[in-house]
Amino acid sequence: MMHDILVVGLFVSMCGAIGLPFSLLLPSQRFAVRWALAPPLGFGLLAAATAILYLSGVAPWVTLLAMAAAGLVVAAAMMVRVGQWRRRISAGAWPAMAVVAVVAILCLAPGWTGGPRFRVFQANVYDQLLYVGASISYRTLDYATLVVQGVEGAQSDPLAVAALWFIDWRSAVSMMQAAFAVVSRGHVVDCTYPYMVAMQLNMLFAALFVFVNALAMRRWPAWICASALTVGFFEQYVFDINAWSQLAAQPIFLLLLAFVALAFDKDRFGPVPGSIVRLGAVFAALMTGVFFLYPESLTVYGLAAMVIVVMAIGHRASRQALPVAATGLAAGIGASLLACIPHWSGTAAYVVRQLSHAAAYPPDWWKYFQLYLFGGEANFLEIIAGPDSRLGELANAYFSLPVEAAVAGLGLYAVLPSAGWPVAIAFVWKLLLYGFLFVLVRSVAGAVWTIWRSEPDGSAARLLAGSLAGCLVPIAILAAGHAWAAGKGLAMAAPMLFTLIVAPLVAAQWRSSAVVASIIVVVAHLILGALRPLLVLQALGAGIPGLPTSAAQVNAQKASLDWDYNRLSAEFGSCNGIVIDVAHPMMNHVLRSLAADHGIAWASPNVFMWSGKTGRAYLPTGWDKFDCLASADRLTANPGQRLVSVATDRSSREFLEGRRDVLEIGVEVPPGIATRGLFGKESTPGGALRWASPAAYFDVPNKPSAPARTLRLALWPMPISGSEFLVKINGREIYRGSVPAGPLSFPLDELAGEETLTVELATNSVTRFPGDPRDLGFAIRELSVRR
Repeated sequence: MMHDILVVGLFVSMCGAIGLPFSLLLPSQRFAVRWALAPPLGFGLLAAATAILYLSGVAPWVTLLAMAAAGLVVAAAMMVRVGQWRRRISAGAWPAMAVVAVVAILCLAPGWTGGPRFRVFQANVYDQLLYVGASISYRTLDYATLVVQGVEGAQSDPLAVAALWFIDWRSAVSMMQAAFAVVSRGHVVDCTYPYMVAMQLNMLFAALFVFVNALAMRRWPAWICASALTVGFFEQYVFDINAWSQLAAQPIFLLLLAFVALAFDKDRFGPVPGSIVRLGAVFAALMTGVFFLYPESLTVYGLAAMVIVVMAIGHRASRQALPVAATGLAAGIGASLLACIPHWSGTAAYVVRQLSHAAAYPPDWWKYFQLYLFGGEANFLEIIAGPDSRLGELANAYFSLPVEAAVAGLGLYAVLPSAGWPVAIAFVWKLLLYGFLFVLVRSVAGAVWTIWRSEPDGSAARLLAGSLAGCLVPIAILAAGHAWAAGKGLAMAAPMLFTLIVAPLVAAQWRSSAVVASIIVVVAHLILGALRPLLVLQALGAGIPGLPTSAAQVNAQKASLDWDYNRLSAEFGSCNGIVIDVAHPMMNHVLRSLAADHGIAWASPNVFMWSGKTGRAYLPTGWDKFDCLASADRLTANPGQRLVSVATDRSSREFLEGRRDVLEIGVEVPPGIATRGLFGKESTPGGALRWASPAAYFDVPNKPSAPARTLRLALWPMPISGSEFLVKINGREIYRGSVPAGPLSFPLDELAGEETLTVELATNSVTRFPGDPRDLGFAIRELSVRR
């Protein structure tokens, strides 16, 4: 817990130190809460410097410390020059610090309540482990060594191979995590969650700055709205899909759009030529961060910025600031492009590669990451497209889809009716939601129109116009047939959507009739953020809050394995090398990441790359001398090795070691029990069962010093075709007769010296049920070995 707070504190303070000189460039009499600009802007600058200097051989942590120190020195010099160093912390700063602390704790708390199983990844395991693996490589290897070890080959380190490839994509965010892990004296895997929280917290600073300066919102309403955006659904969604780069860039893009709007305010940046320098410097810093973190969002924010510029040119008052705005913005863009030159392949060229790849190979990830947009618990889009859908189902789908998609798109998925609601109550609730949407859209439209009409050449009008245009981009992408890109576009545009939602709080001066719907949305996001630590506890068995429709996939990825990386790290600590014999590709990646993060040599007979379907062996020189074996299925290690089990079910091992007297092997099939001829476990009102083929086999490890004494068998009284039943153990026939109607027990004393008990169960006929394609033999109610 304390280390998490340390990581977040270091992140905010160091990034704030880097961005502080740029904050001080802004005239204090024309910009409020200038300090809020510093952390997100500093983070963007750090991304660029870290990536460029890493390619030159400078370790990421060195860049972090050097830039933070330089930022403090420059900021101190600037304050001394203008006499600001005499100012003390104002009384209003303490409540602001308290809000930042509360929001940070709210964002960290889910990791504390959910524990390692939640922290290790939330939903998108592939992106998460790619980022984490790259961070470890950038922490432990300099660029020259990475190039040598990352050349793909039979003996190449898979983590280094992926990290070298990642250099030309969006690697800066991983490099910076490596730096914060070093400075906080932590390990990369454990630093991941607080690092993501720190990037999420940047939205609080960015939104506060934008709401106060561009929308002219009063200070405390701005704090409340910025907090809601930070802890609410939109940021949770990006967090839950483990989209590090998007999480890092969202605040910077919101600032970027706001500065385009502010650039056309007359005298906002002070007198010429200083105004051009100020605007150009800040805009260059923001654009540079965008290019090095997540330039894809330019497809959404670029159009929004163009609309702002066009709107500004259309008003005479705004045109008076055109020389400053045009020169400053152009200089900022030019400077950011120059900063990209040392790493052109990973910035500007990356944008071209990414967009062309997405257009040629549109992924179908929306089918589980974005299903929340197509209905609460029923996929109404699938019902509408289904040829076998009944008329009633179609009517319900056509009625429900528009309102549920719109409400979910606002980040209010939690208020949608669930499948368990009575039909009449669900219908009435959806009617109320239709009414709520009407009121909200009307109030937002009225607020935007009021601001446009009262001050058409103001920054608020321009920002709202750009936000409206940006929110239309995902709709256009969806119309072009790119569902995943459209859903991602909506997530990118979420800060602009939220800006439109809170517009009535500015235009209506808090008149209840005009702001009630906006307040409901803001409060709903705040409540979701406050409840998230508790929802995560429920999510460990049910789903991921904020990403409800991927629950089944996430649970399947995490099922039956122990993701407690703290325990595993402690067990790895005494190993001179680790053989990772785990077939589960995600756990395999986590284990090699932990080993590499702790500087421990590792090997694996089957390593799956980030998105590969097949694996390869990684067996470095001397791997056969490694003294630890990590496995989910093994019950004993090889001679001279110590077993590190990653299975949550340790019943087999406990039975083998004499700490358990009964071991169920037929219905539950614990790790270490090899089986053939079994189907999946099924639940019935009378208990669990497992169907078997006409012949089923079980290989049960046995320890001669504490052997199993009895085999107990019970079948479900199902209607089956077989009339004869056979039981063999290690080839010895111990039962042949009619299918047993009651439990049977078989002594195993004669097999006490055997190290493996191979149990064979068979019947003499196949059973088939209508609609069931399986060839069934018998249904197991219990099959256990006992002492």
